[in-house]
Amino acid sequence: MSEQIKGWSRKEHLKQSIALLFNQAFRCSQYLLEWLPYKKNRICCVTLTRKGYADNMMYVSRALKEKWHGAEIVWVTKYPDTCDSAVKSGLKVVKYHTIKHFCMQLTSKIIISDDYLYHGLIKRKKQTYLNVWHGGINYKQLGKEGMYFEDDLMEKLFKLRNPSPDYMVAGSRFFAENMKNAFDFNKTIFLESGLPRNDVLFKKDLHGKFKKAYGIEKRKIILYAPTFRGNKDNTLIEGIDFEKLVQTAQKRYGGEWSVVYRAHYFMQSAEMANSSLINASDYENIQEILTDTDILISDYSSCMWDFSFLYRPVIVYAPDETDYCANERGFTLAWKKMPYPKSRNMDELLDILENHGFDADMEKFRKHHNEMGSYDTGHATEYITDFLMNLNEETKLKGV
Repeated sequence: MSEQIKGWSRKEHLKQSIALLFNQAFRCSQYLLEWLPYKKNRICCVTLTRKGYADNMMYVSRALKEKWHGAEIVWVTKYPDTCDSAVKSGLKVVKYHTIKHFCMQLTSKIIISDDYLYHGLIKRKKQTYLNVWHGGINYKQLGKEGMYFEDDLMEKLFKLRNPSPDYMVAGSRFFAENMKNAFDFNKTIFLESGLPRNDVLFKKDLHGKFKKAYGIEKRKIILYAPTFRGNKDNTLIEGIDFEKLVQTAQKRYGGEWSVVYRAHYFMQSAEMANSSLINASDYENIQEILTDTDILISDYSSCMWDFSFLYRPVIVYAPDETDYCANERGFTLAWKKMPYPKSRNMDELLDILENHGFDADMEKFRKHHNEMGSYDTGHATEYITDFLMNLNEETKLKGV
């Protein structure tokens, strides 16, 4: 089933209708600004859903800054105070929904997004819009496949916030096909590049940066990284005995272990007082956590897909699977074909951790990558930056 997006009250509906009318008038007025010159070396990166300087757009912007001489890269965010590392990388950090944001985005030649764009601004005729998204595969439903709107106005706003990009990064063939259907995108927009953030997972010199930051270089890590829930508490740490997880891992593999908790970036992290648990929800780069992780526990998140390229154990912990399917987003075909052992309660989770033959899963991972049509090879960042730079050269030659 799909997540039901409940309708507004009459008062809220009227308020949102008036806001939409003003929004549409503002958008129409922007067509009078077509005379504004573009800055051909200006690239506007817009992230409206996450804090910090991270994920696919971080890797692409950092590479563009290094390779594209004279590029001016702007990082638009709701949380500028969390983006010091973007400033250190030479980017201009701009507060979302400000005059400066509008000016920068309207005069940029290239706009990059990792989710949706602010619907108050149009995409001008000669601008290129690239969506790098934030996952290489969809285990849970998205777009019109994953939502049911009680209110027609909500659906109009959803479509306005999710315009078709000119190009979209794809981590797999399944992702491209699924997104095409979920958002009515044209199949020709997808770049078969893989995810920039996953390039690090293909490198042999994995650095241990996360462990060093937390002073746990000699410990092994179990990472617990659940996805978000829209209809209830999102911490999902109640009911898990983290001390037993540590004890079971130590019994099977030896050595010292720690459990790291990583909340989804849509959600607030939980307050925890547990000596067996490290809360790393505020750590910017989850890929750096993954490279230092020995065992991953998740539920419906695409981080399992990312982690599978390291060929290390993955366990699904989904105690609310029935409820999630009935009342939230539901699942895609990729979820049904996941190669990871599944648990629905603590006893099953501990049993898998203690007894499951993880070695046999590694071949299942390879088959899963092939069946889903993985595009990841470790060269996604290079592919995308070269694509954008070549695209810019072509427009210069055409005098655009």
